Amino acid sequence: MLRLAPITLATITSLAAAQPVVLNLQSGSQISVTATLTTILGSRTDSDSSTISGTITIELDNYSNPTAITLHDFQAALDQNLSLNFSYGFFGSINVSITNADASYATPGSPTGPVPVAGDSTFLLPAVPTNLNGQGAATGNIIGIGSINETFNLADFSPFEADFAGSVGVNNDIVTLAGTINFEGESEVQSGVTLAIQGTLTLNASGQAPDDPCLPDWNGDGELNFFDVQEFLADFSAQNPRADLAPDGQFNFFDVQIFLAAFSAGCP
Repeated sequence: MLRLAPITLATITSLAAAQPVVLNLQSGSQISVTATLTTILGSRTDSDSSTISGTITIELDNYSNPTAITLHDFQAALDQNLSLNFSYGFFGSINVSITNADASYATPGSPTGPVPVAGDSTFLLPAVPTNLNGQGAATGNIIGIGSINETFNLADFSPFEADFAGSVGVNNDIVTLAGTINFEGESEVQSGVTLAIQGTLTLNASGQAPDDPCLPDWNGDGELNFFDVQEFLADFSAQNPRADLAPDGQFNFFDVQIFLAAFSAGCP
């Protein structure tokens, strides 16, 4: 008969099965934009930035020692409007203002990932679908073009895909995340006048790790039965990071032992 060595309750309850967590953007989160306006007189470039507020929803495979991350959603609203000036000297200038702007995850409900979290806590989420929203206004006068008084929608630059590179960690049940999303796009302001935008979203976020759910309810159906054991063993055989319950970076008897002990103990 198989006898299980004693496993402390602390060991079991510290292993949270995957569930999303909402993190709040903190100080240091910002958007920086460099824009290039191109007319018959050539190109001019200007830059501006704003702090941002919002949230990012992620999921870690393990809230004690994460080895994989999934992105579920993010919302980042600009705290200040952006103002850009494109001067052609004697020939005139054009001012561009961007108001009520935000960046958001383009496909909520369709997560990106999971991707690995490396030993140094870094990750790369490729091709994150992103939307820009907000209004823009271009005003001015350029010799050879005439008066310009046009509005545009940042949605014209969307959706686009951008890599999200960052780092994530958990300390004292607080999840912290830092990363950047680079984006670019181009739109015609009016005939003969185009605006190209390159920018970077810098995200610094933190939040409380979720309460530990019932670890042995592996398929999350609210019941403990053979199907949970079956799915755990399938993940274990496939060396899914979620099944590294020790967690020591290895897939061995200790992972199975922890799961079976938790399964035998049941859930509240």
